[in-house]
Amino acid sequence: MQTLFKQQSHTLSGGSVLSGVTEQHVILKVVSGRVWVTFEGQPEDHWLHAGRSLTLLPGRVVVVEADPGSSRISLSGLPQRGTPGILRALLARLRGPGFHPATSVS
Repeated sequence: MQTLFKQQSHTLSGGSVLSGVTEQHVILKVVSGRVWVTFEGQPEDHWLHAGRSLTLLPGRVVVVEADPGSSRISLSGLPQRGTPGILRALLARLRGPGFHPATSVS
């Protein structure tokens, strides 16, 4: 068994298995062939064929197995959709215009 998240693309012969734990949101796309995908916290398994993709959530164990024949998959991270900017704006509103960070007094 190979580790899934060591590289961005993998070519699998029939019956080959990859597994790993996601550290961030990842899009798994089947470039050619067909694969079976299962991941922790998801009650159903997924069969994906060429052109199909699946978003994998962070912190989950993922197992990918190639259907008979050769399959190729690619992995890519998802961009964070402005979350830090949204959080900064929210914190600024909560602090108010007269907010000054605390300083230590010696």
